Amino acid sequence: MTEFAIEVEERSSNDQIVDIFIRSKQFSFDCLRDCVKAEPEKGYLRQAFAIDKIKINDFKKTDKQGVLKFLCDFINEPDWGDDRNAFAKLLDRYFEIQNDFGDNYFYILSKDWFDKNDERVLEPESWVYIYYFLIISIDRKANSLTLIEWTYD
Repeated sequence: MTEFAIEVEERSSNDQIVDIFIRSKQFSFDCLRDCVKAEPEKGYLRQAFAIDKIKINDFKKTDKQGVLKFLCDFINEPDWGDDRNAFAKLLDRYFEIQNDFGDNYFYILSKDWFDKNDERVLEPESWVYIYYFLIISIDRKANSLTLIEWTYD
């Protein structure tokens, strides 16, 4: 989870804010894991989306309740095995954090929404990650954007 200070202009839509953010250095570099930044030539897993091909309409736009529903539906998928318990711990922590989000606007993007050969997901990341999704939260009053990147490989 990474929080960014952003300048929210009154006339800027939430879609514009998210679109500008995902195409910025803050997302493309600053949000990378430290090992990827330190050794970019190594074969570390990176972000799973080809952001230059992602459009704002690929995101699900929702509110806090919509995020809760997405996450609860996700954890209730049938094919988890032993990994469900690890995800449940993350989910419990996220619920604590999300209580502080107030009336934020939320955007969700999941690799599961794309076909295996879709150009919007990268290989090998899209094959290796069991789940990979982004939750972006905008707080216009506080001029902040929070990115939560959920991954498991």
